[in-house]
Amino acid sequence: MTIFRPVAFLPVIAALGLAMAPLVASAEGHHSPDGLRPPPGGPHGGPGHMMPPIPPGVTLTATQKAKFKTIFDKAHQDEHALRLEGRAIDEKIHAALETAGDLDRSALADLSRQEDAVKAKISALHLETMEELHDLLTPAQRQQAKDTMDKLKALHEQMKALMGHPPEGDPDDMP
Repeated sequence: MTIFRPVAFLPVIAALGLAMAPLVASAEGHHSPDGLRPPPGGPHGGPGHMMPPIPPGVTLTATQKAKFKTIFDKAHQDEHALRLEGRAIDEKIHAALETAGDLDRSALADLSRQEDAVKAKISALHLETMEELHDLLTPAQRQQAKDTMDKLKALHEQMKALMGHPPEGDPDDMP
């Protein structure tokens, strides 16, 4: 039985890292070749580490770029307002839980429903934004984006297959 040796995979990892560097850079919000940047957090609401909604290699026209920016600016403003609303509700929940004495469970249940409603609005906003971006692209651009994403998915699967699971046992026992 062979022991997983990370050193044997370093050239493969380095080559894949070089191939993925432009994608990671654009996913982290660096300027892409067409000058557009994804909004902080992206359409999935994460803290910034996400793939841009339009993958590299899809060239937008000047009109599409302007519409893209308008869509994202509006989505960003709307999401920011919803997140502030959610934060205010969260603060009310924490304040209610920190009070001395009996809990007002009906007020907490109401705040929880309000919090769920805000989360649902954010999810709906994300879907609406992605729909608008879908409609912005031509069928050829959509196919180009799909092909790129399929290639990225295949590359990710290859990386998982190469890397496998880390060996079990104490790290001190490894050669």
